[in-house]
Amino acid sequence: MTTQHIHPFLESASNILGMFQFSPRIGEAAEQAKPLDGKEVITVIGVTGHLRGQVYTGMSTADALRIVSGMMGGATVAEFDDMALSAISELANMICGNAAIQLSQGGVTLDISPPTIITGSGLGVAASRMKTVSVPIHMDGMDGLEICMALEV
Repeated sequence: MTTQHIHPFLESASNILGMFQFSPRIGEAAEQAKPLDGKEVITVIGVTGHLRGQVYTGMSTADALRIVSGMMGGATVAEFDDMALSAISELANMICGNAAIQLSQGGVTLDISPPTIITGSGLGVAASRMKTVSVPIHMDGMDGLEICMALEV
């Protein structure tokens, strides 16, 4: 996995969050042994094709509700119900789908799986035998979102 593989996911996340009136700031990428440690809402999308592995997003429940509220045009969403789960799934799907389109323009073709969402307290994920690069995405007034990529060529 190289910067040319990581950048489309970060650019996609930034663009999509911007569509919902957030001002995302991409943090520094770092290899993580325990990515998403302590996040309460985690999405997992499988990747196959020229790259294979998983892309994870993680956030607190409070931030997930704020993001869903933004996706709903500013209507307050106070409960992490089925509609909120669906919206966070769609957010992850949009990020990975747009990244796949960007990568395809450079000759890297990917297929992505439907998102899986894991919720709870004290969660963490680990990609077995794969290096995981984690990047925080900061947003004003929020803890923000963490995007992790465990991808192999």
